[in-house]
Amino acid sequence: MNKQTQIIAHRGYRAVAPENTLPAFEAALAYNPDMLEMDLHRTKDGHLVVIHDETVDRTTNGTGLVKDLTLAEIKALDAGQYKAPKMPGVTIPTFAEFLTFLQDQHFAKTLLIEIKTDHQDYPGIEAEILAMVADFKPSYAIIYQSFNLETLKTIRRLAPAADVAALAVWGGYKVYWLKWRGVFDYVHVDIRILKHKPKIFWRSTWHTRVWTVDKADDMRLVFKAGLRGLITNDVALATKIRTEVQGEPHD
Repeated sequence: MNKQTQIIAHRGYRAVAPENTLPAFEAALAYNPDMLEMDLHRTKDGHLVVIHDETVDRTTNGTGLVKDLTLAEIKALDAGQYKAPKMPGVTIPTFAEFLTFLQDQHFAKTLLIEIKTDHQDYPGIEAEILAMVADFKPSYAIIYQSFNLETLKTIRRLAPAADVAALAVWGGYKVYWLKWRGVFDYVHVDIRILKHKPKIFWRSTWHTRVWTVDKADDMRLVFKAGLRGLITNDVALATKIRTEVQGEPHD
């Protein structure tokens, strides 16, 4: 059995390509990470799109809330020039486009879907996500995560067998109590928990994964602690340091 800490590509390989775009996911896959992480919002006309922020301001040449823009308006935006290296013409993918991309790539690892209901209310989005996943019938594993505990409860109710993870900065007693009760399976917390909280809050037997880990020293800390997973923007560095600390992958 492989005991290595999982490497999760945060919004793709966003250190080398615009985050949450198909080039970023393609770049991440070149390093064979254990998971791809991405984010979902919903447009004004009801389409699921892959973007992290509630607004398009930071990562495109447009402005406004995702929920106030139609898919056509969002597709007209350039999502490839907000950071170097610039990739003109890259657009925000729809969830369907992203799942088609994974099919074309013969993706066989784990997809980590973050449902962005912590600052915006998208009534019914959980059912819509599950329905689209069902339409694509993926053979790979999926974990659903959110900062919104009500979203996690809804996923658990609608899909009792789904893997569910709670996102939390510190992961207090309420989070671990709900995990013990089976509301979710994993706890995904800020890397600072290893430096400021007792081990009871992050022991690996609780399937703890930490975010967002980009510094070499922090990566070594996580790998030496033997945590379940590490969410990072620098997939290449994480892969290199994991090999140094935990050795080559093995089955």
